[in-house]
Amino acid sequence: MAYVNTKEMLIKAREQKYVVGGFNIVNHTSLVAVFEAAKENRSPVIVQTSQKTVLELGYKVLPAIIKELADESDVPVAMILDHGTNTEIIKNCILSGWSSVMIDGSSYPYEENIKITKKIVELAHSKNVSVEGELGHIGGKEEHISVDSSEVLLTDPEKAVEFQKKTGIDSLAVAIGTKHGFYDSKYELDFNRLGKIMDLTDFPIVIHGCSGLAEKDLKRLISFGVSKMNISTEIKHIYIDSCRQYIEDHPDEYEPVKKISFVQQQVKDLVKKYMDIFGSTNKA
Repeated sequence: MAYVNTKEMLIKAREQKYVVGGFNIVNHTSLVAVFEAAKENRSPVIVQTSQKTVLELGYKVLPAIIKELADESDVPVAMILDHGTNTEIIKNCILSGWSSVMIDGSSYPYEENIKITKKIVELAHSKNVSVEGELGHIGGKEEHISVDSSEVLLTDPEKAVEFQKKTGIDSLAVAIGTKHGFYDSKYELDFNRLGKIMDLTDFPIVIHGCSGLAEKDLKRLISFGVSKMNISTEIKHIYIDSCRQYIEDHPDEYEPVKKISFVQQQVKDLVKKYMDIFGSTNKA
């Protein structure tokens, strides 16, 4: 199928009440695992790259590999820069072939967030690149993002509408009580707030921090009509844990490809599980 931006993909998901997963990759092994999962489940997919991953693997390598894999697949594939806070990195991704970017201005005052986000939207849209913004401040820790519980700011539903109109973003990440990283045994999601956001908006809404949420909560979030949900922490954990498992089970094995294949399978199985929960299986 095609290498696409996220705009039409997420609009369709909202209309049909399923979710497209945004899955963070760290290298070629995890990237192929996400692609294979999408092909086997016939699911649209969004490959996410953190700023750290971009700097580690390079601006030219990532889009070249993803475009090649997309050409060989029969499912719609998008690539997005996740939590872009460095405007130079965001601009380089736009100009280097990312189909989508996220500008995270949530740490700035509201008006400054609008100003920064709008500038990125203007450049991105001129290159047919879609943009995800963020309003509110999602808690937890992931990559270079660290937000203490005292700094969490839930999204104002009324401002979500205004923010989209003033910036021109294609999708919006909202804060409703989810957080980056794994959860403690108790957590509280503000479903009433999400309901108000969905009632007032007509554009794709994104939920970050979905690793480790109970399946019943994931399905309840999906029922509201959100378009995209992010899985990052859980992929990292299964990647590292399966590396350790393989080495422990095969202490005398020195063929790296065998370990890579094992790790790739574990990541693929996890991604396929989420595609089934999200309802995106067979939606390609």
